Amino acid sequence: MTFISRGADVSRAQLDVDPYPVFRALREREPVVWAPQLGQWLVTSRELGMEVLRDPERFRTDEASSPIRDTFGAQMLSTEGDEQRRFKLACASQFNARAVDESRAMVEEIVRDAVDALPRSGAVELRSAYAAPIALTTIARVIGLPAELDVQLRAWYDTFAAALANYERVAETRTRAHAAVRAFHDAIAPRLAAPAAADQSLLAGLARAHPRMLDDGEIGANALIVLFGGIETTEGLIANALWALLTHPDILARVRDSDADLERAIEESLRWEPAVQTATRYAAADLDFHGARIARGAVVQCMLGAMNRDPGHVADPDRFDPWRTDPVAHTTFGFGRHYCLGAALARLEARTAVRAALERYPLLALDLARTRPPAGHEFRKVEALQVTLRGPSPHLGE
Repeated sequence: MTFISRGADVSRAQLDVDPYPVFRALREREPVVWAPQLGQWLVTSRELGMEVLRDPERFRTDEASSPIRDTFGAQMLSTEGDEQRRFKLACASQFNARAVDESRAMVEEIVRDAVDALPRSGAVELRSAYAAPIALTTIARVIGLPAELDVQLRAWYDTFAAALANYERVAETRTRAHAAVRAFHDAIAPRLAAPAAADQSLLAGLARAHPRMLDDGEIGANALIVLFGGIETTEGLIANALWALLTHPDILARVRDSDADLERAIEESLRWEPAVQTATRYAAADLDFHGARIARGAVVQCMLGAMNRDPGHVADPDRFDPWRTDPVAHTTFGFGRHYCLGAALARLEARTAVRAALERYPLLALDLARTRPPAGHEFRKVEALQVTLRGPSPHLGE
């Protein structure tokens, strides 16, 4: 019997809408598969995906054709070895447990401002009106970017998002992104030249370091990847967590009364509907990988959403269940030396944002007819989280 690969049928449209049935079918039959419509190898098994992520000698991030490297230049997400360690170590102090704990008051203030900006009642789309400003404002302040740049940062972010998915190297997309990168470097140059003594931000710390670990260009490149990741990951995390809870009212009722249960629910939402679906690697040489003949430079996508729903690791993986008793360690923030630098900060933002929304609006209700559920094959988040805001009656208790 002739074996016909299912990879030929995998399309971006399929993965954008609902990738999980596709992942299930591939994992059972071809856990490493060439998808010609995407021009990439897809790895859908947790075991094999972890094998890729643990092996930077065969599967690397520092490939010239990488859209991340092409857009931002060399930085911690698209380099390996000593250079990658130098970049990440230089930035790490802003994102360790102590620094994140010291950021708690700032995050709470940003979330309070965001929830105060919402109407007291009525219809609102929470991803753009709530999750997005929290994510952008928090990471901008941590980096050291002023509020007057926030509108411009959102425009640059949209340009970068298109560029990082530009595996086809569309010239116009690259040109716009490179212009935005130059504008960002120009915007931070004065802050690197004369950082204020009291400024404890990432930019100021890197500029004041003695001896300098990074030059100005390296600071800008790494600040850009931190900025993009801080917006994309956290906006999606907050929106997807709210969507998961609002579509599971029994879980929502329990989470309202317990911070510990809320933390478990957010962690489960990271596994169940991760905002970042892929960890991209490039074959360092021609190689054989579990029956697949992969050419040097080929894109190898570890599909994090598929790895998180591998039934060999998680029982009944398509069920959203914060109180699982089986091992549930997910790969949403990556693994190893490229593990997400801002994971702890993103978790803090999500817990604070979800708790504030539930407390302000105890009768928060999802408008299913107008909500557009999570979508996207690489960056995946609720497209429109349409809700009706209803708080407690002002006459409650009278």
